[in-house]
Amino acid sequence: MSDVPQDKVTVLSAEALAQLKAFPLHGDERLQNKLLWKSPSGDTIVGLIQMAPGARDVGHNHPSATQHTWVIDGTVSIGGVEATAGSYAFVPPGVDHETVAGDEPVTMFYVYQPFAPEHDHHDH
Repeated sequence: MSDVPQDKVTVLSAEALAQLKAFPLHGDERLQNKLLWKSPSGDTIVGLIQMAPGARDVGHNHPSATQHTWVIDGTVSIGGVEATAGSYAFVPPGVDHETVAGDEPVTMFYVYQPFAPEHDHHDH
């Protein structure tokens, strides 16, 4: 959904999300990625990953980006740690992590964001 307007609130209903096209992650049909939002520069990505029961996203790392993941449905192992529905997982830059679905389908919401050690931030 890189065509989401940047100047107004956008709400996607459950029906709209269900209709959103998914793409295989890393070429694996058992791992489906729905892109919800991408920053104008393309470096920050927000999406949904749906994993078939027992599906495995092989170990990899993101050398200069963080990954924030919220498990919506199912149980998954992220970096060897079990995460159930409602759980949050943070993967720092450069940390290897394999993701393995349990016995049920898994849905996860994620934010993939470049990491800058000296980034300015303000509390809102």
